[in-house]
Amino acid sequence: MLKFSSLAALVLAATGLACSPTTNNQTTPPDNTGTTGAGPTLGNPPTDGAASDPAANPSGPSGPNGQTSTSTTPGATPDAVAGGRDDRFLGKEISHSKGVAGGVVVLWPRIIPASIAEENTPIAAQLQAKVKAVVEKALPGRPIDLRPKPERVCPKAGCDAMSINVLFTRTSNACVAVAIINAPGTSPTKLMPWGGTVELKSDTIQFRDMPESFVKIKDYVPCDQLVASMGAADQFIEAAIRAAASGPAPAAPPATTPAAGGPGAITSKPAGGK
Repeated sequence: MLKFSSLAALVLAATGLACSPTTNNQTTPPDNTGTTGAGPTLGNPPTDGAASDPAANPSGPSGPNGQTSTSTTPGATPDAVAGGRDDRFLGKEISHSKGVAGGVVVLWPRIIPASIAEENTPIAAQLQAKVKAVVEKALPGRPIDLRPKPERVCPKAGCDAMSINVLFTRTSNACVAVAIINAPGTSPTKLMPWGGTVELKSDTIQFRDMPESFVKIKDYVPCDQLVASMGAADQFIEAAIRAAASGPAPAAPPATTPAAGGPGAITSKPAGGK
């Protein structure tokens, strides 16, 4: 009977040990990766300089899932960026320069439809060089701001300088060019035929209206002759440039002689809408 009681006591003692909690040196759960005292961090922190440097992060500081957020870094407000203008929020087609008062902003040509823009980059560069040469003749000594591709329109508040551009389109080897001329600010836009024959619904439109909406093509010029053919209307374009810089716009030039090609209409607009 004594042996049986001792055996039972040993069994009960072993059972008690099996049910007691096990302890070790880890008394709290491990820290979660990427957590702080305020809770888990969503997304990764920006790289050095990206939150406050427009050049490092043109789209602005990013938060979780790539969403744009407002920076709270001192000195990063729009009024403190680029002399009061925050170019991080300008579309790529908007001129990132307003020019200077008394000068001229020569914009990148407005090529339509957007589907032919890239393939016509070489001729667009020729057109912009042509515009620059005419501006230099019309307003000798004035500062000229030549805008890079694809900056084709002034900001909504207008440019500080007058601006000039070219509306360009083509079909096969047939091309058309129309001058787009603006006095400083948000003054009305002057449209003038410059290569080929067009009919204008109005030669004066509101600032930043889509010029292609007011143009109907009557005849084209062979693309390899476009820049040379524009010389016939240079005197009218020069007069319009001088007028935009100092006074009322001149009358539109007479229609040019029809050239190779057929009739058409400009119905498309460039990507970006402006």
